[in-house]
Amino acid sequence: MFKKIRKIRILAAFVVMGALLAPAAPAVAAPVEITLSCFNDLNLSNLLKEWETVNPNIKIKVKTADFNAHHDGLLTQLIAGSGPDIACIEVGYSSRFKAYPQLFTNLGKTFKANTLEKNYINWRWEQGVARDGTIIGIPTDVGGLAMCYRQDLLKKAGLPNERGAVSAATSTPEKLTAFAQKYVAATGKPFLDNVGSLFEGVSRQGADGVQFYDKKTDKIVEVPQVKKAYDLAGTFATKKLSAEIELWSSDWNQGMGNGAFAAMLCPSWLLANIQNNAKDIPGAWDVAQMPGGGANWGGSQLTIPKFAAHPKEAWTFISWVLAPEQQLKLFLDKGVLPTTPAVYKDPKFLAAKDIAWNNAPIGKIFSDVVMAIKKPIYEGKYQVSVKDAYNAAVGRMASGKQTPEASWAQLMKEIKKIKALS
Repeated sequence: MFKKIRKIRILAAFVVMGALLAPAAPAVAAPVEITLSCFNDLNLSNLLKEWETVNPNIKIKVKTADFNAHHDGLLTQLIAGSGPDIACIEVGYSSRFKAYPQLFTNLGKTFKANTLEKNYINWRWEQGVARDGTIIGIPTDVGGLAMCYRQDLLKKAGLPNERGAVSAATSTPEKLTAFAQKYVAATGKPFLDNVGSLFEGVSRQGADGVQFYDKKTDKIVEVPQVKKAYDLAGTFATKKLSAEIELWSSDWNQGMGNGAFAAMLCPSWLLANIQNNAKDIPGAWDVAQMPGGGANWGGSQLTIPKFAAHPKEAWTFISWVLAPEQQLKLFLDKGVLPTTPAVYKDPKFLAAKDIAWNNAPIGKIFSDVVMAIKKPIYEGKYQVSVKDAYNAAVGRMASGKQTPEASWAQLMKEIKKIKALS
């Protein structure tokens, strides 16, 4: 019996020793959560689901704030030494952030992002590069401009409603004004949503890339194209050709479906919003060329702040989600115009038609606009302040608080003060 017990003890000792010597099973790494901070979700909902299926160990948490609040809060965070893993920056704010390249991960030096430059529209790539050459952001989308219009309402008004005919009938500011007047006379309703967007779009049509800043001198300037845009907005306001519904308001969103206006200037990123608000009238909206020629309005960059907790994982996500393959998927899903021109030749891109847009070839329409742009608008350090001053002037004029002449005179005084800060 004692021998049997001794054998059991010896056997138990070998079992314990074997357990101690056996290699331990590798620990399962806990998923990493990276934060993406932006002023909207960039229409990424479906791509995020695909990402997390393929990359279950890297979760993406999207945090959003209002447009200005996002950018102001981000700069405050960065200066204080903190920030999200990924931050989006709209091109209107790019000049402000490019003045602080030291607050961002140099994507070229750290991740060799410069090898990707050839894949992107050259001028959109440049909008994410600081003056010292630091690559701080990769372009997400591009905002080619066109004019979206209710073809059904134009038809009821007895006006041309086929996209080629509408493009021809509104090809200049003078023709656009006359066309709008005919619509108002026939229907008693406003033609355009608001003159603020009209000013913004037309002021971006300068062929030399100058809106408020001269890139060569980095100084604020006044150029004829911007005054032309202001005068056109003034004409629409005084002749009551615009509904003057505030952008992003509930009335504006509802107006896309209830006929409160018949047309609006639409950068490509606005298509999804129009479509969402006009679900009950598929095919009612169509797309014509931008009166006066093409331009670009908007677009964002994805950046990795210097203080990101997970920069490597953040870059893995950025390089995946902004690759041509994913940009094509996002266009087909949400109509977001890619910044990778190779996609513009893809048969799926060229064949893309949506019943919501009366089967307009929106990919070809907007990509033709974008590829015709040689010099994008240069946006200087106080771009936002200058833009706000101009928008306020247009607003005073549109509301009737001041005449176009009085509002312009006040504007010039305000611009002079901003110049003094430069």
